[in-house]
Amino acid sequence: MTHTLNSAVNQQRRYVSYHDDGLLDLLVGLAVLLSGLYMLVAGDIPLGGLWVVLWLPLWLSARKSIAARRLPDVEVSQERYAGKMRAGVFVVVALVLLVFAGLALLWGQSTGRVPESFLTGLQEYLTILLGLFVALVMAVAAWLSGLVRLFAYALLTAVVFVGGHFLNVPAALPVALVGGFIMLWSLVVFARFVRSHPQ
Repeated sequence: MTHTLNSAVNQQRRYVSYHDDGLLDLLVGLAVLLSGLYMLVAGDIPLGGLWVVLWLPLWLSARKSIAARRLPDVEVSQERYAGKMRAGVFVVVALVLLVFAGLALLWGQSTGRVPESFLTGLQEYLTILLGLFVALVMAVAAWLSGLVRLFAYALLTAVVFVGGHFLNVPAALPVALVGGFIMLWSLVVFARFVRSHPQ
């Protein structure tokens, strides 16, 4: 029994260590930050998701050369791997649904099937709705994957977006703030990872 508990604890430590290198957070935070800055300057919505896809090979290479080299004996149990996969699938599905919802609204606006009053109200509360949606997705992903810091990101996102709405700031500013915080925190996580797991 004691051996089983110790094995579970070690498995948890290896799992958390492997996924607490901060590299993915850095990639996502940088993409979100650049998206927000682009929105502030150009007044348009960039393809931030495309940036993540383009940087994905860089993240995989960095993880292999940095994290895997420092933790060569990492073994993630099937249960934890399944949780990580469920979180990833959930995030992708949520983003796809969000895109389809946006396309449906554009189609409804162009065809006149969606009332103008609804679109006006949606535009007025868009910052809050978007922030709460992203925060909910992060919270569920944190619950599925077991990565606690995602809960902090979710709370931060909700507070910043709701605050941005009531302060009547451009929607791009909360985006940039959240991305900047995630990027800065990822650097802290990465520095802690490097100190904890020297080569």
